[in-house]
Parts: sequence; structure tokens; C-alpha cells
Amino acid sequence: MRRKTGRRIIFPAYFDVHRSVRMGRRLSKAKAIPLPSIEELAEAATKLKYTAEIDPSAKYPRSWSDPAGMLLIDTLGQQKIKVMEKLASEIIDIRLHKKEAAESSKKKKKKKKI
Repeated sequence: MRRKTGRRIIFPAYFDVHRSVRMGRRLSKAKAIPLPSIEELAEAATKLKYTAEIDPSAKYPRSWSDPAGMLLIDTLGQQKIKVMEKLASEIIDIRLHKKEAAESSKKKKKKKKI
């Protein structure tokens, strides 16, 4: 088994709203997010103060043709599903902040042109 002691394996497929439960989604559709990346998962994990390590070569067994990547995360004794829900909400926040930053930079560029 790949899992190191005290660490849990998390694939981006667990969070993808476009997948069915049969194809690997582990969160409810209300909490799932579209097209998560392994980099977003790692960023969310570090913001939530989890120790995380990316294995870029690992592939999700149910869909080996998807982009590679797996996150090994120390859940600090918490349930895996609870940690995944926290990660999903943090990814939503990260995407929102990036979108707001992009919009504000567009507004600044427009103001400079005028």
C-alpha cells in the first residue's frame, strides 16, 4: 500500500462534481467542485495547516486516463471525509479570491487606458 503511516490518500477525482459516485466522487454534489487540480488541493491543505505531499506520478485507479496526481495528507486524526469537505470549501474560497483579483486587475488596466 502506498499510504505512509498516519497519512491519507486523496485524489482530485473525489471532489469532481462532474463524476458520479460510481466513478469516484466522494462528496455530495452540493459540496463537490468542478475540475479540481492537485495543485489546488495542495494549496488548500497548506492553508488549512495540514502536512501534505504531492505524488505527481500516481494515477487514480478507476480512471487511469485522467491527469496524474495524488495528495498524501496528514489528517491529524480527523475523519477523511471531514478533511475533504474542508478542502473543498477552501478550494472554493481560493478560486473566489483569484477571480476577484483578476477582475480588480482588469479594472485597473481599464482605468489606465482611459
